[in-house]
Amino acid sequence: MEVDISLKSDQLNKEDLRALLQAIRDCEMATFPNKEISIWVEVPDFTSAECTEILMSIKPPFNHGPVNYPRLKP
Repeated sequence: MEVDISLKSDQLNKEDLRALLQAIRDCEMATFPNKEISIWVEVPDFTSAECTEILMSIKPPFNHGPVNYPRLKP
């Protein structure tokens, strides 16, 4: 079954986002250790390097990525 979940906030800073992603990862590992879950993070205010830094700080590391897709400007 395919499931998409969206979270949106304009009140998180870099450390809040890192903590949220780590909490999601911790829950994933505790509850679904044998299932693969992908996380898509889009933060227009951050550079690609900042997003990579946040994603690389999550432990245990994800099996794939991080992959950065540059945001296309209209």
